[in-house]
Amino acid sequence: MKRSKIPALFLLVAILEINCLYSAEKRYTLGQPYEPNEESYFSDEDPQFEEGRPVDFLDSLGNIFGVLSKIVIGDKRMSNHRISEETKRFLKEYIRDNNLKDVKVRFNQYSPGGDFMRLWRSKNVHPLLKWTFGLLTWMVELVVPERLFANCGIYTFCGGDHYNPYTNTIHIYSDLPAAAVHEGGHAKDFSLRKYRSWYALSYSLIFILGTFYPEARASDDAIRYFRYRCDLATQLHAYHVLYPAYGTYVGGPVIGLFSVIPGFIIGSRSATETLRKGPARECEILKEMEKGR
Repeated sequence: MKRSKIPALFLLVAILEINCLYSAEKRYTLGQPYEPNEESYFSDEDPQFEEGRPVDFLDSLGNIFGVLSKIVIGDKRMSNHRISEETKRFLKEYIRDNNLKDVKVRFNQYSPGGDFMRLWRSKNVHPLLKWTFGLLTWMVELVVPERLFANCGIYTFCGGDHYNPYTNTIHIYSDLPAAAVHEGGHAKDFSLRKYRSWYALSYSLIFILGTFYPEARASDDAIRYFRYRCDLATQLHAYHVLYPAYGTYVGGPVIGLFSVIPGFIIGSRSATETLRKGPARECEILKEMEKGR
């Protein structure tokens, strides 16, 4: 590793440590969106959750293109383009629990026409941002379909599981509950903002706020949500998925693949510490109440 990258690596470790301490014992808070766009609520003709039609050849090719993300995260379900009912259920329940009634979710679906209409109708951000950054984002997703190229390994070229604040839409291509709920965390974080335009702009311009804060909030919310549900197994797995992923978001452009190493180490340590402490007290009480029925 070049010496110039060593300070960046230490900075990444510090950020991960702070995030770990920050999320350790915080009580989970359900979302109450600030001025939701009621005009974007859904109907039978326009359901909130949609899934792309399975195309074996296309999905198999996409699964191959996503091989680097599987290696980095250490899970073959990353970018596999086959979303299980379990993963879909986790995200649907997260959306419901956090009152995200105007957020669209697309499971392995390429729908540029539908996304353009959501961009057209969106009131989430200022029109100037919508028709510059928002339109540019839509054009990239049109030309480089993530249905095929999700997490292909070329930074800034290939997208993946993500939340688009300009269309208020979540796109999922991985069969990982932690990854799906993490993207839900972005939608929740955005929904709580009064000044959404500034927040969207700061996320788009990586040198202003970039991925540091929003990615930490989304990962923190996902882990605490699993804790809130008393789902220890999924919470432990989330440490092994979200911490290495956070390393790539924050340090990937500077450090490269080395950025996953601190995430793996701190994620494993956090999982071990959580396992040592055992279930949260409220989960123990709930378990006792269920036994007494």
